[in-house]
Amino acid sequence: MDDDDEEGDWESQSDEDGSDEEEGEGGESKTNKKRKTDNEVDNVTGGELEGLKETAELYKSNIFKLEIDELLQEVNVNYDKHKTLLNALKQLKSVFENIPEGKEELVKDYIKNFKKKQKIVAPILQSPPPEDALYKFKFEKPSSIQVVGSYALKTITKLKRAFNVDVAVQMPSSIFQEKDYTNNRYFYKRACYLATLAHAIQKSKKNFNIEFSTFNGDAHRPILIVKPTGDKSDVDFSKTRCIIRIIPTIAQDVFPPYRLAPNRNNIRHNSDNSVATTTSTPQYNASILMDTSLSPSLAFLYEHSKNCAGFKDAIMLGRVWLYQRELESNRTGSGFSAFLFAMLMGYLLQGGLPQGGRKLSTGHSSYQLLRGTIDFLSTHDFEKEPVMIGEYDHPDFAVDHFRENYQISIVDPTGTVNLAAHLTPSGLAQVQYEAKLAMASFNDTVDRFDTLFLRNVNDIKARFDNAFTIPVPNKESAHTTYTELAQSECPILVDHFAKSVSNVLQRGLTNRVDLVAVQYDADLSWPINSTISSFASHIKVGLVLNPDNSPRLVDQGPDAQQKEACESFRQFWGDKAELRRFKDGSIVESVVWETQGYENRTLIVKSIVQYLLQHHFELEPGLIWTGQQVYPYLHLSKHVPANLFSRQLDVSGFQPVMTAYTQFAKQLRDVDTSLPILINNIYPASSGLRYTSACVPHPMDFDHVASHYPVTARYIDAMDVIVQLERSTKWPDDLAALQKVKYAFYLKIANELKNRVGVEAHVVAPHTDVQNDNENKLLKQGYIDVYYYGYIFRCHLHVPQESDALKNTINDKKSNDTKKKTQAQEALKAHEYLFHHQQRHTYYVQAMCVKYPAYSATVRLMKRWFGAHLLSLQISEELIELICAHVFLESHPWQPPVNALTGMTRVLELLATWDWQKGPLVVDIEGEMTVLDRDTISQRFAKKKSYITMVVATAKDLDGTRWSSPRPNKAVAARVQMLAKASVATLDKTIQSGQIKNIKSLFVTPMQDYHAVIQLKASRCTRYYQNSRPQQSLLELNEEEADILGDTVYAKFDPVTEYIKELERIYGDVILLFHDKFGGDKIGIVWNPTTAVPKQWKVNVGYNSVPVDMNKDGFLEPAKGKSEISNLVKPNFAAILREMERLGHGIIESINQS
Repeated sequence: MDDDDEEGDWESQSDEDGSDEEEGEGGESKTNKKRKTDNEVDNVTGGELEGLKETAELYKSNIFKLEIDELLQEVNVNYDKHKTLLNALKQLKSVFENIPEGKEELVKDYIKNFKKKQKIVAPILQSPPPEDALYKFKFEKPSSIQVVGSYALKTITKLKRAFNVDVAVQMPSSIFQEKDYTNNRYFYKRACYLATLAHAIQKSKKNFNIEFSTFNGDAHRPILIVKPTGDKSDVDFSKTRCIIRIIPTIAQDVFPPYRLAPNRNNIRHNSDNSVATTTSTPQYNASILMDTSLSPSLAFLYEHSKNCAGFKDAIMLGRVWLYQRELESNRTGSGFSAFLFAMLMGYLLQGGLPQGGRKLSTGHSSYQLLRGTIDFLSTHDFEKEPVMIGEYDHPDFAVDHFRENYQISIVDPTGTVNLAAHLTPSGLAQVQYEAKLAMASFNDTVDRFDTLFLRNVNDIKARFDNAFTIPVPNKESAHTTYTELAQSECPILVDHFAKSVSNVLQRGLTNRVDLVAVQYDADLSWPINSTISSFASHIKVGLVLNPDNSPRLVDQGPDAQQKEACESFRQFWGDKAELRRFKDGSIVESVVWETQGYENRTLIVKSIVQYLLQHHFELEPGLIWTGQQVYPYLHLSKHVPANLFSRQLDVSGFQPVMTAYTQFAKQLRDVDTSLPILINNIYPASSGLRYTSACVPHPMDFDHVASHYPVTARYIDAMDVIVQLERSTKWPDDLAALQKVKYAFYLKIANELKNRVGVEAHVVAPHTDVQNDNENKLLKQGYIDVYYYGYIFRCHLHVPQESDALKNTINDKKSNDTKKKTQAQEALKAHEYLFHHQQRHTYYVQAMCVKYPAYSATVRLMKRWFGAHLLSLQISEELIELICAHVFLESHPWQPPVNALTGMTRVLELLATWDWQKGPLVVDIEGEMTVLDRDTISQRFAKKKSYITMVVATAKDLDGTRWSSPRPNKAVAARVQMLAKASVATLDKTIQSGQIKNIKSLFVTPMQDYHAVIQLKASRCTRYYQNSRPQQSLLELNEEEADILGDTVYAKFDPVTEYIKELERIYGDVILLFHDKFGGDKIGIVWNPTTAVPKQWKVNVGYNSVPVDMNKDGFLEPAKGKSEISNLVKPNFAAILREMERLGHGIIESINQS
């Protein structure tokens, strides 16, 4: 069918002036055009304003319209360049029209003879014709040959895959008999006709590659695929990047439509099963009718394309949207297509909605048409309300018959064909789920164009919270469900199996999941000289978990009084079903899943899936399941002895430490009755108290430290707590006096805690060097360490007047003491960091953990990942927490992850793709971000982007450098991106190969990139027990070392961290240090390339240096081509390493230089 209609002027609604600037024939000259009157200028301005108004009404925003315009320009096809394709189509038409009429034979004989003589196997995927079949086949020339589908409609879209050019070859009515619609007779003759067409192409020697396939996965309807050979002939359409699909069709009057109505049975089985002969065969019937619907459907769409200017563009946008989600791909077996999308759009344009009226108008823009169609998809209940584009005046085609015989119905304009007969419930669920997410993006104030149209969404590892593969059983194993009737409806076992699995899982998981996505490769093709050799051997199932319902312990069924419902429930659940009485007095059928702890409860869904597959399909419970493989990295290694740290914390998580903190805060607040000023509030300010510490805080037995804990397990974190005192005029204005009063409060609080609660509380005053005038003593703040039942809480008194005093010092115009003001500025920054930023950050992160159950585990995994790659020193914990928050708060195009592995995967993909040099990461963790804030962030970033890295901005930090300055630098940020890309590639490889256990390689870092590596003595690392792969022998108590630390409990005692601080203080300008603070036993060293450049020698150059002209023997000699010795020096790396080894005496094993 030729499409002579020109595309609608979609861009005519633009405010651009399309007139020629140059003088044309009979046109106006440039000079005259410049002589515009004021009235003409006003008219132009009015036109521009009208265009802007039109854009605002028809599109989401001006920018969104420009993005759509650019996208349509990119995906539009230039049909004028398809000369070779048109030649190929003409050649094929000529070949088909010149096929001679064949002789009449029995179908079974025709098939046998064709295979024997022509070496072509008729594409029959059903059971072959019976030997006693007497119906005959005779080839006759096609009644018509026409191009149909998107190529005829001119809605082809340029995508990464080849597009289809559909050619409908109508078989003449004369080759069919009255009863050919029964017992596969039509499909046998159709296959014979298709085989004859294939032979004609092969015989013509027109340089085409041909093979058989199925039409959109329908096994009843094989088609012929024609591909170019690349011989550069006049029919070589390789450059067009398409394939030609030859589709046999029939006229609408070949069979009476009512004979193929949804409630009719057209398969007569050999068995005596009366049910099999009376049950309807709706899928079979629909496949025959679909061969009559191509032309009416094209006419329906063509009519809308003429009446609605934006219709074609909207179809193209819809195709891009579907493609990015692989919703119309045969690789997922969903059964949905861009054709169905277009038909629904046409339905919404013509009206016929149950509530009356049209949802879409012909005056709508392509964006509005797309949005309206997606909105309809997201909300319409297709099972209860079939979509009737047309109606047929026969009782067998009533709406109720479609509803009763199909799970999903979209009936074509003739009112007889269910175009969605082969759309699986899982396929529709995926489309509707994605449509809901798309509507959320459309309604968002932030531009989501990229996630709607430019990003590939069907990334299993990032899209689903749980994913697993199931082997497809053979026919013998599936005989209980794959009956003769089922085979007549679904000739291919995997199609039937996938539908069955989808139905069982959806019923069993109920609202525990938001989506059950069953996917498999349905893109079948095979040579014309053989039968199809293989089908999909596995199906993939992806689950999007519901965060509220997925960890539920009990599934309640029907009331005990509902006998039939109870019987159905027990039959479905088998031995797991039991009758239970609940607290509200109800007695119902139920299923209980006994387990404890966050991680175990996230695996309830896995237990349900395994049980249902075994119960209904007799499949072994061992599945290739993704989701829980990273849980071991949330806990201490199994090599850590249980007598050191209780394994019960693996189940209880942060509950013990939070319970201890709550009790401690209550008792601390009671102390203020003995203070002259009341405690206003108490805030946590530590990762251990906001659920995001890499290791769950473990209580330590303070009374038996020496006899129970080796040196490698003596580290205990001191968790920061902010104790805010009420504002009072009694506080002194002088900073020194104020600090002394604070210490008095510390002593009083410590004494009261000892007397009232009976816990140890030590006031700690930091050491200051009185003789060192350069030391900023304002930075030295004291605190109280409270040893509270196995935990240490480090309390900091927040006095509001302290910041006022520091600001007064800074702003004191009478003072000229620049040094004092500088020190006050440093002290004020540290004060705000601890008492404001840390406290607020902890509050918002706590809220994130409550709102998103997987956030805590995701952050902890990422801290482990950064640590495993020796980046703990370079990336702050707060920065990691904000980056992780981004994938939950800005989760488009997906929902926020409910599984830790999914969360970690998305964070890694973010780090791998984030171009931090071009744009900041905006994290609205406070929930207060405005459009103005976002604009301010962009403006500030543009001014500073040349010297800042990894900017993560929030509503409280519009600069975005609070947690990313001065670290990481650009070199470290680049390494983070490189490691993230490698980790994503590793995840892809492990998931695709099914070797999911190899995920542990994510936490192994390459060491060859460091200039030198310090190997620490693990036996002297007090945090070694936190190592993900420790040696068990080093965690056993050694009597010789028992007296090294004695019985004293040291808060935050980590000699490695202190050693690193000393190295950075001395060599910070020369080296970059890398270390895993979570029990790592190595320190990586990278020489700073800027300081490695030779410099002019001077006194106090800042590091151990050596003349550049010194040879290996220690003598000075001029460089080649030079007559004199230069005054340049360079860092003496070898000497620096020896100095570092001397400084680390006792904790260093060796230093290896590359």
